[in-house]
Amino acid sequence: MTGSTVYQRAKGKPYAETFRCPGGALCLDFCNSGQSARGPSSTEWIAGFSELVDWLEAAEAITRGQAARLRRAAAASPRAAAQVWGRAIRFREALFRVLNAKAEGGAVAREDLSDIEGEYARAAPFARLSRTGKGYRWSLDPSAAALDAALQPLVESAVSLLTSAKIERLRRCGNSTCYWLFIDETKNHSRRWCEMASCGNVVKVRRHREKARSAAH
Repeated sequence: MTGSTVYQRAKGKPYAETFRCPGGALCLDFCNSGQSARGPSSTEWIAGFSELVDWLEAAEAITRGQAARLRRAAAASPRAAAQVWGRAIRFREALFRVLNAKAEGGAVAREDLSDIEGEYARAAPFARLSRTGKGYRWSLDPSAAALDAALQPLVESAVSLLTSAKIERLRRCGNSTCYWLFIDETKNHSRRWCEMASCGNVVKVRRHREKARSAAH
């Protein structure tokens, strides 16, 4: 399914913007769901466990049946579900800081790596090997119903990216106020913006005005 199709399916939800400009990996789309929370408005697009399950289903990280089991588990244990949601957001922000450091050439905090390692250990019992056209991959156990299982696809995607050659093509949008991460798939590795129509044009207009002001003085 293309990013635009997922975006259309998610329309009307606070997190729909996540899918408007896909990052190229599930974990990057999840990191990008924190765009508004990191900005001036501090608005969280995934505001609870229910929204987390909705997001995972929209991203096709879990099936409709898995989503239904997770919702039933959350209804039975709302406090535990809230705790898992909180861990998911903490994991997202730790992962963002690690990936952003890679993209920007900054230092990585050991604490953030430890958070990722911790969630990876928690998610491992819910992973199963499944065959694909090219080999095998880890995926969420189809019968998993525990609340912790919700994080397995996210953690698996994160670790896969962090340990793959693709990490060398990781980029952050060139607009300093945008936190969007993506894999640069261009042949000459020249992609600079999450989307040319938005951030690319914003920065170009900003630079044009700065030049105009300098020329006026």
